[in-house]
Amino acid sequence: MTNNELLVTLRRAGTVNEVERALQEFEGTNHIEWVPFGRENNRGTIEVSSDPTRSCIERITNGVDAVLEMEHERHNGLPDCRSPKEAAMAWLEVPGNGLSGMTTAERRRLGQRITITLEPGEGKESRVLTISDRGIGLTPGSMPETILSLNQSNKTSKHYLVGAYGQGGSSTFAFSRWSLIASRYSDGPIGFTVVKFLDLPAELFKTGHYVYFVMSDLSIPFANLDINEFPRGTEVRHFGYDLNNFGSPLGPNSLYGSMNTNLFDPVMPVWFDNRVHNYRRVIKGSRNALCGAIDDGDERTGPTLSHSIPSFSVSLGDFGRVGIEYWVLQQLTKDNKQPSKAFVNPARPIILTLNGQNQGEFSQLLIRKDAELPFLAQRLIAHVDCNSLRNPCAGA
Repeated sequence: MTNNELLVTLRRAGTVNEVERALQEFEGTNHIEWVPFGRENNRGTIEVSSDPTRSCIERITNGVDAVLEMEHERHNGLPDCRSPKEAAMAWLEVPGNGLSGMTTAERRRLGQRITITLEPGEGKESRVLTISDRGIGLTPGSMPETILSLNQSNKTSKHYLVGAYGQGGSSTFAFSRWSLIASRYSDGPIGFTVVKFLDLPAELFKTGHYVYFVMSDLSIPFANLDINEFPRGTEVRHFGYDLNNFGSPLGPNSLYGSMNTNLFDPVMPVWFDNRVHNYRRVIKGSRNALCGAIDDGDERTGPTLSHSIPSFSVSLGDFGRVGIEYWVLQQLTKDNKQPSKAFVNPARPIILTLNGQNQGEFSQLLIRKDAELPFLAQRLIAHVDCNSLRNPCAGA
């Protein structure tokens, strides 16, 4: 089996068994080596998350950064954007008030630069989950220091990007049996590899680790497919992805619902192709839905609000400032006793975001007990935007 044939087979595979058969056939005709992902002792870092949907968000963040990096290249770094939001406004024409300021067609068109595809696989505990972007892409030689690395400082000086800590979405491996990573820069070759967990001899090691394969000369394998078959960008395809607790088509117990809650106010929209439940939708974040953005598949009137307050700034002195906004949903009814459930976890309806991504949640006890507003506990959703916070010790 050639490199081209292996990549094509893996991209078309729909089950774990198909992946394993393809790799066995490839290993039968090629000498490969399995090397540690990032470093030898990588299990603790990769298995840091307990939520497969939050890990998926990190992959989406990678895609957002890839698109912004491509736009940075196209615009020669001008203007000098100091945040992902500034970059999206300057290079992607996202309005200052967020995705709710775009039309349905505009969100759909921009969202298709990052696609999440959910396929049946072997069932809820073993889905096929693919995140692909039409961003800047990577050369085969750069992959070990970027998408195949851990805690590298590739993005710390790039204020226009979301990522900072070099995790690279690696926590998705903890929920997968196998993961294909493939990327193309410009019209060059496609670098690709497969990640798996490798058990090590118990008499020598306390635990195993995550590895990916390279060729006999320790280089990343590459393929040469037509640019129309694999355009510039990156594709990460997870096989055996465990979504057992997120089997619903919609709502909080679905991948779609969790992504909208955790990408509460995303820098750019994302296209979701759900082939398990047979629908396709734009993921725009719960904040934009609450602000009235309507896309295909949504309720045509949007949410029913009793009251809302647009974002206002609160100074925290040396710590900078935060933006606060909130929405009060319709009165409870017999058929809808938790109106906030359509947008957030109703037990934690106060959302703290950084670059639009949910970084923390406060309990509704703050509303029901501390604020003494028990009748609003299931109706009030608050958003605290932390983008303008700063470290008071910086530069000291």
